[in-house]
Amino acid sequence: MATGDPTEAVLRYLDERRQEIIEFTAELVATPSPNPPGDERAVARLIQDRMQKLGLMGAEVRARAPERPNLLYCQPGWAGTPRLILNGHMDTKPVGDEDRKLWRTDPLCPTIVGDKLYGLGAADMKGGLAAIIYAAAALRALDRPLRGDLLLILTANEEAPGEYGANWLVKNHPIQADFCLVADTAGMESDFDGLHICARNTVLFKIKVYGTQMHSSISDRFPSVNASVKMGWVLWRMAKDLKLHYEPHPLYPKGPTVNLGDLVSGGQAYGTFPGYAEFGSDIRIIPGMTVDGVERDLEEFLAQLRREDPELRVELEILGRGRPEEWKWLRGDEPFVGILQAASERVLGRRPPLAGFPAFTDAFWFHSYAGIPAIPAYGPGLLPLAHGPNEYVSLEAVVQASQIYALAALEYLDSWSGEPQCASKTK
Repeated sequence: MATGDPTEAVLRYLDERRQEIIEFTAELVATPSPNPPGDERAVARLIQDRMQKLGLMGAEVRARAPERPNLLYCQPGWAGTPRLILNGHMDTKPVGDEDRKLWRTDPLCPTIVGDKLYGLGAADMKGGLAAIIYAAAALRALDRPLRGDLLLILTANEEAPGEYGANWLVKNHPIQADFCLVADTAGMESDFDGLHICARNTVLFKIKVYGTQMHSSISDRFPSVNASVKMGWVLWRMAKDLKLHYEPHPLYPKGPTVNLGDLVSGGQAYGTFPGYAEFGSDIRIIPGMTVDGVERDLEEFLAQLRREDPELRVELEILGRGRPEEWKWLRGDEPFVGILQAASERVLGRRPPLAGFPAFTDAFWFHSYAGIPAIPAYGPGLLPLAHGPNEYVSLEAVVQASQIYALAALEYLDSWSGEPQCASKTK
């Protein structure tokens, strides 16, 4: 397309394709990619087909396992620098049998009600995927290349632990860029109500409780310790009395979030006195906290319980120690952050404040392993709707996201002439 003013050109391109963007979002929702079990092949094929129709040719598949593809696409600029990544993940959480009963619509059949598109993954984050792809298409449609390179990195396996997605990608394939924007679900009370410059790492742990496994008919006649009952007591005490040590952070006034009993199990069978029980939990730690620090707090707490109850045999297991303990956070004054705020103001009529994201995203792998500064989440959708029944995304927010991404990428890749923010990673 003839450009004239490239800003107006990309906005016009996207406005003319509003219905197309909405329909593509619905197609993505209608293409299941639940994780677990984890298989993004169908949604990756759908994305590749749409990218080719939009002139985004040459996307590469890189995968540790065939059913877990990651898509990488580069739209080269005439100078090759700076380089910007737009990132999103292709998997969703599963529906779940209990949640399916609570859905008002079929979670795998996209349903539009007013401005809302209902369906599994609509907010987290197939609306964001559509926005990324059409933003790239709008820039590709300009009649000249930009100065810098635009990279789309669409990953598998964000929703469950494992090395198939961004984690595996950055460790096995050199990713070079100056900045990364993760288009994940970012709204809390309204779409785009904060631009997240930091996020929270996760400490996963398991509490193991041991008792006396024996024939249940004689548990009242011989010494016995019920592991399930002891576990219930530990869980109750932890919910009531556990204290974590940390320094306050301005973007996380409520501190870390402790989620106890994400997984609970105990006993072997009817007729067998329970000799073992366990529960798994997660703690979303704030900047400044470490896995080692949380482990010390948990061990001290369990030691106090053992002193109170000499019968208690309990162990702590910290899971997933493969992550560095510290996330590399943005300062908030990086050039792309201001550019993204200005683009948002142009599209939304307001400038989003800097905020702290409450969850974990693939920004961790790009920033902490590849050294690429990353915005953890700034995409359409409301986080309180993610991972639950009746998930939806605002159709207007998806279109707005595509406009914001296109304008910000245009300004950063075409107009910004400062020093690369990560010179060692610049092509």
